Amino acid sequence: MPKLVVINQGHHTTIQDLGRYHCSHIGLSQGGVSDLHAHCWGQKLLGNPSQNPSLEIVFGRIKLRAIGQVDCVLTGADCQAINATLGISLPQWQAFRLNDGDELHLSVPRRGLRTYLSVRGAFKLPSCLGSVATVERNQLGGLGEGKPLTVGDTLTIESNDQTKLIHTPQSVIPHYHSECLLRLIPTFQYQQLPAEVVQDILSSRYRISTNSNRMGIRLENSNTALSSSSNIGSIISEGIVCGAVQIPADGKPIILLQDRQTLGGYKKLGTVAFRDLPKLGQLKPGDHIRFQLTNLEVERQKQRAFYHFFEL
Repeated sequence: MPKLVVINQGHHTTIQDLGRYHCSHIGLSQGGVSDLHAHCWGQKLLGNPSQNPSLEIVFGRIKLRAIGQVDCVLTGADCQAINATLGISLPQWQAFRLNDGDELHLSVPRRGLRTYLSVRGAFKLPSCLGSVATVERNQLGGLGEGKPLTVGDTLTIESNDQTKLIHTPQSVIPHYHSECLLRLIPTFQYQQLPAEVVQDILSSRYRISTNSNRMGIRLENSNTALSSSSNIGSIISEGIVCGAVQIPADGKPIILLQDRQTLGGYKKLGTVAFRDLPKLGQLKPGDHIRFQLTNLEVERQKQRAFYHFFEL
């Protein structure tokens, strides 16, 4: 079987798939890819099901060596990948081949944060609760201990030889920007806020904090009306979903992500629309976002179309 060997782990690289759904009742985080759009396209280009795992590479700089022949796709943030053995640049959002001994080197992305490496076939990994997704806080997934990849790790690939390689349509390749508009589906707790606070939320420009991770994105420079409102406070803890926008006591919003806790006692403004969740996976500290209200039924239709296209 072909393999990929880690010769430089880069900043932070984990193995991810669609995550562990239906495990919140036992206190486990969902996990899974941060940018579902990039992940699913990488798998589709290689003829794989979307459930297959990919490498989620944060801020590039990873180096891998192929043992045997490996067909790959890189999606997400562009890290100017090269085949260092041949000294040639490698494409993004389309398939390429690594031959035995070839080294794949990634640089730091110019825009965006996370790059996804998919391989034709699937990484051979131990599954836990129906997933191989790495969740470090739960010590689950990956090569077995819920840890990021490190030098010397070897990933065995179960090949799929019946695959036709294709290219990604230009129309679906995203352009990652440091300014991002997020569509927000309001909750009933949002409706309880005073009109001036609602207006302040929608007109505010938030900065991504350096204290952000796969659990959540923390926003800075939040509005004073929101933080001082008497309606902002704790509630009885309840289940929380990916994209939920919590308002803690300091009034600085937190957008919850894949590795979030399963319960939360802060009020929620709403939930980031499904089609904008991949944007969250590409935001890095210093980037800025704004919120815009959206219609629930419109967003449901967009989500159904995505699920249908990728057969989720």
